[in-house]
Amino acid sequence: MNQLRPEPSPMAFRSGSATIQFERYTLPNGLDVILHEDRKAPIAHVLVWYHVGSKNESFDRTGFAHLFEHMMFQGSENVAKTEHFSYVQGVGGSLNATTGQDRTNYFQTVPREYLGLALWLESDRMRSLKVTEENFQNQLSVVKEERKQRYDNAPYGLWYMTLLDMLFGGTAYGWSPIGDMAHLDASPLDAVQAFHQVFYVPNNATLVISGDFERDEVSRMVEEMFGGIRKGKEIERPAIVVREPSAQVRKTIVAPVPLPSVYIGFQSAAIGNADARALSILSLILNRGRSSRLQSSLVYGSQVAQNASAFSIDMEGAGMFVALATASEDATAEQVEAELWREIEAVRRDGVTERELGAAINHIHTSFATSFSKLQSISDTLAYYHVLCGDASRINDLLGEYTTVTAADIRRVAEQYLRPEVAAVLYYLPGVSGNDQ
Repeated sequence: MNQLRPEPSPMAFRSGSATIQFERYTLPNGLDVILHEDRKAPIAHVLVWYHVGSKNESFDRTGFAHLFEHMMFQGSENVAKTEHFSYVQGVGGSLNATTGQDRTNYFQTVPREYLGLALWLESDRMRSLKVTEENFQNQLSVVKEERKQRYDNAPYGLWYMTLLDMLFGGTAYGWSPIGDMAHLDASPLDAVQAFHQVFYVPNNATLVISGDFERDEVSRMVEEMFGGIRKGKEIERPAIVVREPSAQVRKTIVAPVPLPSVYIGFQSAAIGNADARALSILSLILNRGRSSRLQSSLVYGSQVAQNASAFSIDMEGAGMFVALATASEDATAEQVEAELWREIEAVRRDGVTERELGAAINHIHTSFATSFSKLQSISDTLAYYHVLCGDASRINDLLGEYTTVTAADIRRVAEQYLRPEVAAVLYYLPGVSGNDQ
């Protein structure tokens, strides 16, 4: 048996009035384990993060990470196809999985007495997933149907992947996790298997267990179920170089949509960059609630839009800030774009008020209190900062990181990142498909 190598003691840090206590250790095969005890309810949450997302794919073979989000439920040595669902749901639990640019995660919540079942299911597929031609073709069909329903045939469905290409084309962030179906069609089984062998290994995984459990008992189960899984080869992670656009980029998609929509995107700050916090707060000031700048101006003021919003995404090697709006019945895309720019330029020129800043931070306080009352949110945040920042303890620094942002910081990041000359502007216009510009 391999021996556990725990940290000397559990780590406990504070964020505002909340304290998230956890212990982290690493098995000899490289599997990182994070334990967070919470006895408020007799449930347990098991989460596995694999440090692989769409950015780890080849330019000519996209969609693999998302494919494995599906493939991981197709059976392993001791678990039949889709039986993972039957086991978990059969004991009253819930489960799901998601894929992003930087990671893929698999999670389940079960009554505490079935924690061992959830761990066994995760360990069995980590050890012995069946990556067969039958399973590949079956899930390829599923992914193709998902792409049609959620993207290709959905109103405005291609805006996100189009904006990624406009902002990050030529880099590993230039495509969305759903990928290109032509790439998957052209990929032989051995390419799919090779991707799995590289990334779905214990030394590329983080196991987070949260909830009502006994520490020693859980550590024993983790060692028994995961300790014998063979370590994979060391993973080479090439640096991602994202170059700022040299000019504004524009594109128009014509499709059977009811009304024009406008999307203005910018490259922004990556995870770990302090500017990401200021950009997140700015997105709240622009977006949250009827009194937000975009809502009050575009929807209730000039009434050129029926909805308007903004969001900020910070990824491992890049970031993206987007302002968007859908036109009202009598407005044009040009009018909507002009109003979006008016609000963006107002922040760049004049900044935001202390009242706006305070309201946004109060909202963050409330969101943290709500989010960290849930095992799933705590688990995912621990994994997020451990995997992508190398420091899970940042979970307890988050509130402080937000509350130290000033109005001057927000104006500065708006001036730095939200510049018209480096923007990507996308129009989605009603009409006959295939007339993209």
